[in-house]
Amino acid sequence: FSEGLLSFVSAPTGTHGLLARGTAVDSATARSVYWRWVEPTVPEELVESAKEEGFRLRPTYSHMKIGYVVSDKQKKTRVALIEYYLFNAKYGGWYKRSKKKHFHDEYELSKLGDVVLIAPYRKRSNMKWYRLIEVMRKNDAPEHV
Repeated sequence: FSEGLLSFVSAPTGTHGLLARGTAVDSATARSVYWRWVEPTVPEELVESAKEEGFRLRPTYSHMKIGYVVSDKQKKTRVALIEYYLFNAKYGGWYKRSKKKHFHDEYELSKLGDVVLIAPYRKRSNMKWYRLIEVMRKNDAPEHV
């Protein structure tokens, strides 16, 4: 690699633009920027125009879920209530089930009562293996009545 190549992050002097796993990085800022993956943000104007035309700008993820945020007490961790329906073949009726899923919210964008879209991610802790994709609807109602 030559000096003229641009790396993903402006590397500290002495590394010649290379930041590989196991390489010592002098700058904490460069290290945090290099390793953190951030969901791409889409400008609000594009989201609104896409909604009017009837399509979505974000990709669809396998096993993504939509739910309500029921807890935002922890730092960078939220709990969403995912509700779904199952069909009983014997009796021919639908019944409701729900699960609580912990998900990672890096910038703490979601608040209590928001409708969120979450998708599976690498396991980050004992309970948390989902991440926030999008806050679909903000909660306008007061938290405490």
